[in-house]
Amino acid sequence: RPPPPELALSTRVARAHRRTHAGKATLLMPPAVAPLAPLRAALLASAVFTVRGHASMISPPPRNAIDSSLPPWSHGKHPMTGWIEPYNCRCTNGTDAECNSGQSCFWFSQGCTIGCAACDGQGQRFPSWDHCPGTAKPKAFTDGTYLDKKWWTANFHAKPGSYDDIWRFHPWRAPGKAPVFDACGKAGGTDKEVFNAGAFNATVHAMQGDLGSEVLKPRPTGTVWRRGGTATARWQMTAQHGGGYRFRLCRRGEPLTEECFQRTPLAFASTTHRALFADRVVELPATQVDSGPAEGWMRMPLPDRDPHPCDYEVPPGEHCSARCPGCGPPWYAADSACPANCAKAFPGLPSVASADPRLFPDPLGGADFHSFAIEDTLAVPSSLLPGEYVLGWRWDCELTSQVWSSCADITVV
Repeated sequence: RPPPPELALSTRVARAHRRTHAGKATLLMPPAVAPLAPLRAALLASAVFTVRGHASMISPPPRNAIDSSLPPWSHGKHPMTGWIEPYNCRCTNGTDAECNSGQSCFWFSQGCTIGCAACDGQGQRFPSWDHCPGTAKPKAFTDGTYLDKKWWTANFHAKPGSYDDIWRFHPWRAPGKAPVFDACGKAGGTDKEVFNAGAFNATVHAMQGDLGSEVLKPRPTGTVWRRGGTATARWQMTAQHGGGYRFRLCRRGEPLTEECFQRTPLAFASTTHRALFADRVVELPATQVDSGPAEGWMRMPLPDRDPHPCDYEVPPGEHCSARCPGCGPPWYAADSACPANCAKAFPGLPSVASADPRLFPDPLGGADFHSFAIEDTLAVPSSLLPGEYVLGWRWDCELTSQVWSSCADITVV
């Protein structure tokens, strides 16, 4: 049966090869959706590198939120960022009168799949897209078994490594193993603005494409942690993409690299999260990976229910029905990555490729992501030397090839 006309879908648009900055990248597809036409040269030349989700650490205040010190973002204001699809980092920091996040939720990496040496900046959600197919990888990276299925956050009915297992190359499927542009994020996630809020408004502090570890200066927060004790940190999201996250430390003065942060991962010290609303606190069960090579990472407590988690390229002469200022003429910014239900865009794939509500219910009943922050309790290692540190927060997505990053300054005594 043909798909609904409003999606403008057909197997002829299930093309299996996409250009990457580093060369060719292969999209593995079931036989039913084998490519029937080559990519149009015009679309290759103007490929849309999409972005989904946004999040950041909000306490301790990260370097990434430095724009909150500027008038447009000061005192909890959140003007729109970007012009293709304007978006902002509006948030709630518990009972605090203001949530000064600036543009912190726009610092991330994309086009980052496990086993690759680098990210390529392309965030289209094409199924089973390995961004470096010619690179040798551990078998567990390609057969979907590195992360036990019980820690998955989406596509629960797929068999690991099968055609249905369309997210197996994404960061969460091997937490901490996907590359990033920068351990403190890249402004806008790409070098130029793209569809789905891959943007950054230039300020005196940073501009689109800047790397956080290079341009974001130390930002004293007054946060003091005691060795051998516990401490709290908060993060906030404006959209979900499944996966999970971890907090890590790097001693200030050292290069802020993934290698540095990975040397000091922090353990979670509680079996619950606290959802901090302006008028109440809700305890949420915490699901931490407690075995295997990803032990210590925290599964996202909130499900991604997106009914259109895949992207497809619309056929010649047609345009994506997505609505945004840059989606219409003459830009048609969404045409190379039009959101769709996976099974309708690519017949034979799962119809529910995001989180099945029967298996991953929303513990907050669909509350607006902007209306609360999530607080975690962390164990401060007694072995740390006293001094100045940078706290890093890394969110590895499962439904996208993206990693969100934040860096904040703290003192350890």
